[in-house]
Amino acid sequence: MLKTIFRAALCLLSGAVATAQDAGTDAAVQAETWKSPHDLQAERRMAVIPFPQSVEYGKKGALSVSGKGWHFTGDVSGKMVQAALKDAGFTTKGKKGTVTVTCRLEADALPAEHAEEGYVLEVSGKDILIKAVHEAGLFNGLQTLRQLVATSKGQQIPVCTIKDWPAFRYRGYMQDCGRNFRSVARLKKELELAALLKVNLFHWHLTDNPAWHVECKAYPRLNDPKFRTRDKDDTYTYAEIREVFEYAAERNILIIPELDMPGHSAYFNRTFGFAMHSEEGMKIVGELLEEFCREIPKEMCPIVHFGADEVKIPNAAQFVGFVTQILQKNGRTPMQWASTRDLPVGEHSIEQRWGEGADMVAKSIVPERIKRRAFDSTMGYSNLLDPALLVRRYFFMRPCGSARGDDKKLGTIICIWPDGKVDDKAYIPGMCTMWPGLMAMVERSWQGGAANGDALPLEMPAADTPAGKAYASFEQRMQQLRRCFFEDEAFRVEPESGMRWTVVEPVATAQADAVRKTVLSGDLSGLATRPAHCANLYFRTRPDTGYLGMFSGTKPGHTVWAVTTVSVKKAGKYKFMVGFDAPARSNRRYSGVPENGKWSQCGTRIWLNGKELQNPRTYRHAGKNRLAGNAWQFEKPLELEEVWWMLDPVEFELQQGDNTFIIEQPYVGEFQSWGVSLIPVKD
Repeated sequence: MLKTIFRAALCLLSGAVATAQDAGTDAAVQAETWKSPHDLQAERRMAVIPFPQSVEYGKKGALSVSGKGWHFTGDVSGKMVQAALKDAGFTTKGKKGTVTVTCRLEADALPAEHAEEGYVLEVSGKDILIKAVHEAGLFNGLQTLRQLVATSKGQQIPVCTIKDWPAFRYRGYMQDCGRNFRSVARLKKELELAALLKVNLFHWHLTDNPAWHVECKAYPRLNDPKFRTRDKDDTYTYAEIREVFEYAAERNILIIPELDMPGHSAYFNRTFGFAMHSEEGMKIVGELLEEFCREIPKEMCPIVHFGADEVKIPNAAQFVGFVTQILQKNGRTPMQWASTRDLPVGEHSIEQRWGEGADMVAKSIVPERIKRRAFDSTMGYSNLLDPALLVRRYFFMRPCGSARGDDKKLGTIICIWPDGKVDDKAYIPGMCTMWPGLMAMVERSWQGGAANGDALPLEMPAADTPAGKAYASFEQRMQQLRRCFFEDEAFRVEPESGMRWTVVEPVATAQADAVRKTVLSGDLSGLATRPAHCANLYFRTRPDTGYLGMFSGTKPGHTVWAVTTVSVKKAGKYKFMVGFDAPARSNRRYSGVPENGKWSQCGTRIWLNGKELQNPRTYRHAGKNRLAGNAWQFEKPLELEEVWWMLDPVEFELQQGDNTFIIEQPYVGEFQSWGVSLIPVKD
């Protein structure tokens, strides 16, 4: 087994850009000042995500549920409670007796500000009591109980009192079914697992350039396969849409459907021969919205998202006003995307904040000045960022730039955009880091917290800092839930805390030969170095993410070296996840599939204990698929060999004791996500 302690050092050569130095300073300060909203000692006895607002443990004792049946009594007839019990699969009979769980609705169970979804869960040595003001609170309490039972050691639940409520009203995720159709059965499975994490919003992106996947009675030709470019025979009937809405509501999840208009609507032009924002197009748009509102009642669907993103039209204000008027007439609140690239947000619309490049950075690291009701989707799309960076950013984020929500700061939505065609839809959660990203998002948007950790995802804190300890603890809870509930899902994120590196500062690649000799000699004293932490190092991401990383101002044509020591108790083969560039799952930009025997197309080299290693993998498209620009090859699916974290781990032969890894990583072009990932996989 790999020891939990990893020693390493990342060294940066002299001449590091000021922006990188400043970022490092910010990260160092935040690592010391960032605090978890609660005492981390409490997490040692309870693997729950999101972690509760308040846990008081009894002085001693635990409730054993091993081998016991379950008896639920009290206020258990509601649809949410019944759905929670069905999903959890609590058995009624056991060989060692029965555990009684009393669910009780009480008007004064919690203060009014925490009443909507809050709950109290009391575990004694004999039974369990769950109290709440509303049924949604009982539902959340049962989700906590479900996690406690599954993750507790020996099924011994500690005697405790939990008082819990969310900091933000909504914790949501978006699934793009307009580009990659997902079956109703699959959506239900995801909703069940999301509800386990206390996610309470599903943003259902139903239409996009490939197709209008919603049944259309007024214009059946919109569902004609000949006008579709993908998933040609797949349509959600209104009955199926209502079925998904009902299933979600039973699990305390609000669905916000998105009918994207007037952008992302190439299917409309193909079908009718004119654009949505034209006079004849707006007439059809009006009929489509009226039909949708007739079929999906406002009680079931109070908010309708109409997109309005990534498009410029001459009659923007007219179009937004026209759509808004129709939705409001039908009792719906309109919702729109909101960035510098979208149509103006209507006066009565909820905005969904997003951005990319420098725009994304400015919005995500500066507390937002929100003037209207808004959702925060500015921390990076799940199809864009490397897996660990996505999880880090959501864990250390401040939704809406605030410690907690209010009537304007509604919460956050993590967006899952595969964009391009995916042949096997089962890969989408893994390729887009869905479940680990959701866990990190819901942890922060449920708990809240005023601490500023915006710089920490780029230069992770040391293991002995408050921020480092909090992230490591979260990773352990995440892995416990993964083993208990997500074994059948494409999870693809391994714990990375505990690794330490020394990085040699970027030097011009033309000077790399001389520096390499020094690094391989083992004497780094003559080089400018800096420490770095965790198994994934981000030097500089692509421009569409705003050049994030340790060396955000460094240009292509430079090389760095990362040095780490891994210590093991026993000699043998050990597994590592290894990768050096993550393709954007949207525009496909990246350095391409490595040549056989090589680690990347960028000249990456690895030495282990002084011996250079060759990549043991064999690639079908070896040395191909480099995309230096925005190729937008949407109809060419990414293959697994292009997404390193979807591949099986690589085995390295380690000697007993210390083992030194040296990784040389050149920066060859801005299409490259410049970094290093060497992640030990623990059995």
